[in-house]
Amino acid sequence: MHETYGYKPRLLPQSLHDSYGTPKPQLPRIMTTHEMNWVEAAKGNAQASSPFEYAARLVEVMLLGVVSLRARTKIYYDAENMRVTNATSANDLLRRDYRQGWKLT
Repeated sequence: MHETYGYKPRLLPQSLHDSYGTPKPQLPRIMTTHEMNWVEAAKGNAQASSPFEYAARLVEVMLLGVVSLRARTKIYYDAENMRVTNATSANDLLRRDYRQGWKLT
């Protein structure tokens, strides 16, 4: 169990937590906030704690989970063609119609 953003992690029951001790660090830690880490990585001054190559796939999977919840069904996603194959109405949740005068280029 832990508090927000993994702060103060602990094992339950307390006796297990006390017997385990402090785990060895497995990943490098950032000394600032994650927002500032991202800014510094974009400037080339630091390595991102979640590399962009990995983070993009992670966000895609997370957003597909939201699509599945909103579609109220399990979805099968064709990543190469960027579409849901089993619940075609869910494809409407993958894109948006922009207001008149606005578009992506």
